[in-house]
Amino acid sequence: MTTNQVLIKDAADATPKQISFATHATYSPGTNNVIEVGTPTEVEMSLLDLADGAAVQSTKADLGAVRASRYVVTCCLEYQVAAPTTATLVEFYWAASGQSGAAVGNPGYATGADGAYTGTPATLVEGIAQLQPLGSLIVSADLEFQISDIGVFSPKHRYGSLIVKNETGQKIADTDIIESAVVFTPIVTDVAASA
Repeated sequence: MTTNQVLIKDAADATPKQISFATHATYSPGTNNVIEVGTPTEVEMSLLDLADGAAVQSTKADLGAVRASRYVVTCCLEYQVAAPTTATLVEFYWAASGQSGAAVGNPGYATGADGAYTGTPATLVEGIAQLQPLGSLIVSADLEFQISDIGVFSPKHRYGSLIVKNETGQKIADTDIIESAVVFTPIVTDVAASA
């Protein structure tokens, strides 16, 4: 009898590509801080000097007409000014949209543009309540870099914006080059026949 095996395929540099959220004009990770694989699709998002209690949003991303049903969310965040408070959180959310226009069809009052996220005209808490939670980075009280897989999610629509909220007691800061980034790595399954 022939059976089928459902296998996970490493397709980060194929179709669909990994999605990378960073300030790409200056993004320059050190050897030990690379979380991109291959040549990802770049989406603008500045995490530089994200203050405690504040949030930022990315430019609206296009996951593609052909996209994965699930993505692993990985972050690399840098603290160079002051260490964060142990066991506090950096929270990650997705503002899914069925519309390609930056400010069109967004939940939680996301603008679809790289910049501060305040949930306006509601409050930050009320805006975030309308977003899809992706997971949280639980930080340690260390300077420099913190890298972690923070969750797996299924996008509800083709488009969306990443929203990051800092609750670590210190700002996320880069004093020289920008190494902070968040990536979505597609989980692609292949169905292979086996004897």
